[in-house]
Amino acid sequence: MQLRSLSPLLLLSALALAGNAGAQTPALTGTAWTLTGLTEDGRTLTPGRSVPRPTLRLDERMVSGSTGCNVYRGAYATRGDLLRFGPLATTRRACPDRVDGLEARFLNLLRQVGHYRLSGGTLTLFSGSQDRLVFTASSAAAGTPNPGSPTRPEAPMNALNLDGTWTLTGGTALRPASGNGGLPALTFAGGRVSGTTGCNRLTGDTRLSGDTLTFGPLATTRMLCAPDMNVQEQAFLAFLRTPLRVRVQGQTLTLTNAAGRTLAFTRTGTASGTPQTGGQTQANTAALEGRYTLATVNGEAAPRTAQPITLFFQGGRIGGSDGCNGFGGGYTLDGSRLLLVGPLASTLRACLDPAETVNLPALLNARPTLSVSPGGLTVVANGTTLVFTRDAAAQGRVQMWTVAPQRVPCTGVAPMSCLRVQRDGGPWELFYGEIEGFTFQPGVTQVIRVREEDRSGPVPADISSKRYVLVEVVERR
Repeated sequence: MQLRSLSPLLLLSALALAGNAGAQTPALTGTAWTLTGLTEDGRTLTPGRSVPRPTLRLDERMVSGSTGCNVYRGAYATRGDLLRFGPLATTRRACPDRVDGLEARFLNLLRQVGHYRLSGGTLTLFSGSQDRLVFTASSAAAGTPNPGSPTRPEAPMNALNLDGTWTLTGGTALRPASGNGGLPALTFAGGRVSGTTGCNRLTGDTRLSGDTLTFGPLATTRMLCAPDMNVQEQAFLAFLRTPLRVRVQGQTLTLTNAAGRTLAFTRTGTASGTPQTGGQTQANTAALEGRYTLATVNGEAAPRTAQPITLFFQGGRIGGSDGCNGFGGGYTLDGSRLLLVGPLASTLRACLDPAETVNLPALLNARPTLSVSPGGLTVVANGTTLVFTRDAAAQGRVQMWTVAPQRVPCTGVAPMSCLRVQRDGGPWELFYGEIEGFTFQPGVTQVIRVREEDRSGPVPADISSKRYVLVEVVERR
């Protein structure tokens, strides 16, 4: 049958359908969302123009954003239209009254979200039957080009969102340290930056104006670094002290200073798994999430140690035990290769028969290749192959703890001294147990991330049914 003509009405309908087909709905993850309104107890509130608006971004299994004053971060889980947020860790700046009330409402509703709806450029999070949070995609708020208009090579800088972690991968401003040093990395969230120079951690404020990014004074830790790491650190910090032109293309961030020197970063966790033989896949951050126990070394049974040799991955962090000492730090992936973001922090216990253990931190520093399967993980470096089994039973949640600088007398089974801790910003309490991998420093307040897990097997009556494992030391002051 030959189609000879099309009525004007049908033609207009076809054009409308074609236009709608071209419209794209932003993805739930990887999109910067800005709050446009919330409903609490049946009352709807719209933030005023002069009030900084809260933001939200979902990346893999972590949520981050700004309350309009403070920065928050935590874990989340989704299935279908169901969405749940874990405990949210936030900074604790004093906020103006006009912001403080909005912040409290925003966080309260966010913690109770149960499901979501995504429609066009609008994301609605439902908290109960009536309460909700309504967000608009930042790119949608900035406007989209009309059909047929020229395509711009880059969006306006203020429409871009730098929130997330970026790891140095190239540039002309510095030469990364050779050997087992870490790579510099930056994490942006709500006008704040944190990260590592490859040795020391840094934190501070940022300001974005047009395509110019300015870092405020940066506070850093003062760890003793290897000489080549000192050179890298000094060059990196000097580069960040001057205004920088920003360019984002896909998953690459390029910073350029007035002299034309550059640093190029790649967004952490963008590597995707590709099938390999044997039912294994190239590692990616989502597939790696979990806890593993060493099973074999070069085909032989793992050595017998005081504690199991373990690894865990969560939210860009890596940690575990070499059978005696615990360790932890940040990581990123370059394809199937593991790259540490800064040096691994480790406990310093005296261990028996160290020659019989596996020097796991050294292997992780050697940029090993990883392959993951439903049942486990294979790590290959320096001619050594480690095979780990996945611990499917290990469940736990990560909390942000503040540890007071002094122990206090307490009584458990017998008189003892206890840590004073705040869990996820709650009230101060006495902690009677041990945090595996954590070293208390008198006179130093420490902010740490701790994983709480259920102990497996029968537990004696005088031991807690929970175990606490250090994930990361966030700050010492």
